[in-house]
Amino acid sequence: MLLLPLLLAVGGCGPGVGGTGTGEGFALEYFGARRTSVCNASFAGELKCPSRIVVGPATAPVDDGSDPVIWVDDPSNGRVSARIDLSDIVFEAYCEGITFIGTWGTTGDATDRFFGNYTAADFEVAVPATLSVAAGPSGLEYVLRNADGRIVIGPIALQRLDGETRPATCPKLFSSPVPGPTYR
Repeated sequence: MLLLPLLLAVGGCGPGVGGTGTGEGFALEYFGARRTSVCNASFAGELKCPSRIVVGPATAPVDDGSDPVIWVDDPSNGRVSARIDLSDIVFEAYCEGITFIGTWGTTGDATDRFFGNYTAADFEVAVPATLSVAAGPSGLEYVLRNADGRIVIGPIALQRLDGETRPATCPKLFSSPVPGPTYR
């Protein structure tokens, strides 16, 4: 376990240069999962998957995925967003400084979710994590878990956005009261 941060740092091209920081497929292997199409997910009807006529049970080919779809917690002030493109996702909690990048996959026990890595403001390297998605009463509910299965953030209900996201306005928190004016 002590070498895990070193392995994660050396495993790929690093964040900020077009990669997840851990190399293609690393998270899938880490969790013992295999890549599959997000168009096979229980919530695929909420995505922009290619339509096809199928007689009988069938699954979407691994390379099929959704056209880009954006989900936000609040269309006027999206502090949390998820962008699904093909079978990949970028999930961001802007105010918390959390970013998850992953790929839809399945494990041997048929547990489907996004497998990837996340970073946080106080992390030096990306660490393995999973992001589960389920249909909820007002959109899709997202839960980010670390490699140990502990919840990092969520469940958060996000609704589909049919436009562009707006920059988040994060609350300003002060550790001590803001001094008021002094009168003499």
